[in-house]
Amino acid sequence: MTRQCKMNRFLAMTLLAALPLFGACDSDTLMPPEPVDGMFARYVSIGNSITAGFQSGGITEAMQLQSYAALLAGQMGLSVGGSGSDFNIPLMTAPGCPPPYTNIFTQERVSGLTAGDCFLRKPPTPEFLNNVAVPGSAVIDALTNFDADSDPNALTTLLLGGRTQLQAAAEIDPTFVTVWIGNNDVLGAVLSVGNAGNPALVTDPATFASRYAQMMDEFDAMGTIEGGVLIGVVQVGMAPYLTQGRAWAAFEQQFDALTDPLNAFDVNANCLAFQALTATDTAWTSVPFHHGAPLLASASAKVDSVQGGLLNPATMVPAELDCSVADVVAVSEMVNLITTVAAYNTAIEAEADARGWVYVDPNALLLQLATDPNAIRPFPAFSGTAPPGVTLDSPFGTALSIDGVHPSASTHVAVASALIAAINANYGTSIPAIN
Repeated sequence: MTRQCKMNRFLAMTLLAALPLFGACDSDTLMPPEPVDGMFARYVSIGNSITAGFQSGGITEAMQLQSYAALLAGQMGLSVGGSGSDFNIPLMTAPGCPPPYTNIFTQERVSGLTAGDCFLRKPPTPEFLNNVAVPGSAVIDALTNFDADSDPNALTTLLLGGRTQLQAAAEIDPTFVTVWIGNNDVLGAVLSVGNAGNPALVTDPATFASRYAQMMDEFDAMGTIEGGVLIGVVQVGMAPYLTQGRAWAAFEQQFDALTDPLNAFDVNANCLAFQALTATDTAWTSVPFHHGAPLLASASAKVDSVQGGLLNPATMVPAELDCSVADVVAVSEMVNLITTVAAYNTAIEAEADARGWVYVDPNALLLQLATDPNAIRPFPAFSGTAPPGVTLDSPFGTALSIDGVHPSASTHVAVASALIAAINANYGTSIPAIN
């Protein structure tokens, strides 16, 4: 029978004690067949939820194998999978840890499970790992589990046995590394329920740069790395989980037209506040999905009640989106998020340049995807605003999984393709393109 548990601190401590006792594979499997280039013989990926393969609020074996890191390893000529592979992944037992969403609007998950349900690692346990990414990790978490600012979670223990990512990476004497970490140094502010955009949840740029430099020094000390890629931090203000106030105002007009003469939903003028940053960039007041969705659900319920004869239109009080509340990202908070991420990426690019490594800015790819409203939707596909299949399968667009934050499988392909092109251009290698 599949073992299931609830993710909590007791689980973390129990797993920390138990994992070293699990069976290990023959260490000879560490050395792979000759890849496309010897530089890639022992490729390691460092990162957070995106690198680990997290999609739709959960992580499963299928999602782990769809991650850009797994795709890149396969194109390098490495076998990818669990124990005995050239690119070892700590694969999860279905239906995952946690199981992914099936409906973001109702918060339903696979098999009626919850965010606290966790189906453990799939045996046998690899002796060494190549994808050492842990969902939820900030830069500090790659360095230590014991700093006051570090926040190791149950997945740190479940995936790495309590080691840090750098400790797990060092065990295989890596020859090539990709690093995509730093998103969680700022993302927590966006996801904060009750105070979205909270500056206190954002790592200041100087601290971020110092920690990132320390991480890179530890890579240098390994002495075996021949090359690598550093991927910049995503501008979280671009995540479809956040919707600009002006998009909500435009939707209110459509909503009122559909329900005329009813007025079930009002968007305050303060939602239209903005600040120009450059000739092409603007910071807008933005509404997180967790705040806007319940308001719209309330408005829809009011309309249904009126149309069902249960509520007198004359007595109906509209649902109101007031963007002055703390749970909306104010313009000043958005400016802080945008300028902070820009500073992060300046520091990351400098670390790459200092070592002759590749720097890849993911925001260029996201901006390209955003030109297609089907790929990144300007407004979530709430029920009644789009076909049911879109509402369930790609409410934030086809480029995003259904949680509105993590990339979809197709975007992982796009990221892997961008990395392949950049690696080949920088190192003169010949990693084949993904068909």
